[in-house]
Amino acid sequence: MPPAFRIVNVAEVAAEPPLVSRFSKAVEEPHLRFFGGRSSLALPDLREPFAPPIGPSITEPGIAERWRSYDRAYRSEARLSRFWLADIREATVYPPFGIVAQGERLVRDTIRNSNMLTSIFPGETEAALRQAMSSPQGEITAPAEPAARHLPGHSFLLGFGMFANYFNWTLRYTSRIALFQAVPADCRLVAPAPIRPYVRETLAFMGVPEERVDFLEAPTRFERLTVAAPSALGRYELSPLITTTLREHPAVTALPRTGRRRLYIPRRNVRMRRVVNEAAVEEALTALGFEVFDNAAHSVRDQAAAFRDAEIVVAPHGAGLSNIVFCDAGTPVIEIVPEGYDQGVTSYRSLSDLFGLRYAQLFAREAAPDRKGNRCNADIELDLEELVGATRALLG
Repeated sequence: MPPAFRIVNVAEVAAEPPLVSRFSKAVEEPHLRFFGGRSSLALPDLREPFAPPIGPSITEPGIAERWRSYDRAYRSEARLSRFWLADIREATVYPPFGIVAQGERLVRDTIRNSNMLTSIFPGETEAALRQAMSSPQGEITAPAEPAARHLPGHSFLLGFGMFANYFNWTLRYTSRIALFQAVPADCRLVAPAPIRPYVRETLAFMGVPEERVDFLEAPTRFERLTVAAPSALGRYELSPLITTTLREHPAVTALPRTGRRRLYIPRRNVRMRRVVNEAAVEEALTALGFEVFDNAAHSVRDQAAAFRDAEIVVAPHGAGLSNIVFCDAGTPVIEIVPEGYDQGVTSYRSLSDLFGLRYAQLFAREAAPDRKGNRCNADIELDLEELVGATRALLG
């Protein structure tokens, strides 16, 4: 009979607790597990009440009250996640989510929800996985795939959780590259697979040679593995460390300044949240001195440089807005949101709060429903007068 797996706190498998690292600033208490007792850094919360303007083109019933409730919920949530580093001996890492285990002990801090566990235990019931997540007595008796290889020496796990788009790659993975670069040079980096072009581009831009990288394509056991606290748990909970590891990374600060740029980020070659009158939108913004900057047509380095030089950024909701992490503090950002968006405050408002950006929101009329019925992803049509008015207001 296979051994039973349990889900434990990272402190139970770390070689040398406590787990507070020199990268933390203003940490006052020991690490608390994220599930069942989330903690926050003792830093001032600068979020203020926010009521997005709703122009005459929007007739969505109840939209004002809905967004007021989103704002209240957002400001009541923990915003900043505590940071820690832990070394784990003989750790196994399971793709695709980077879940960490030591023997039959799965590290709770690397598991976002029980659905992720099905990637390791496809034969286990959903009820058993939920029980294992919710109770220290819960056990998983289904077998796990054995490690395909064993890597000696010291390795650094770049991240865990979702990464299959540029947004998650930026917040959950890229934001830790500076931490890896602070450890000894004989340490190797463990990065996720599949290897998307922007993964290689980001690593090269930020100065990580590919010969120091192991891409996690199968369960792998590591002699010594350094694991870092998540820099982002969700759209609200973001570590202040992101600002120093991204906007202040030497590769970013070394980029030459080329003058202030007004950027419109289009939605091209996508299947959802398309702007049906995008040609007219681009014409109206070009008349205000904007350039149409398609992220997909530029390298990661050029994207970082453009957003670092941005005087203002205007963009429909989407992963392309992730690059606002490179903007200077005080940069205005207008996020265009479908009127039917019902998933709460967006990630880009919370990022703007963290990075000190001047965030504004503009609703767009729903022009065509999403093919899967998700109103957050409906195609949209922008009112040009409202767009130009909001843009001029932020430009002063």
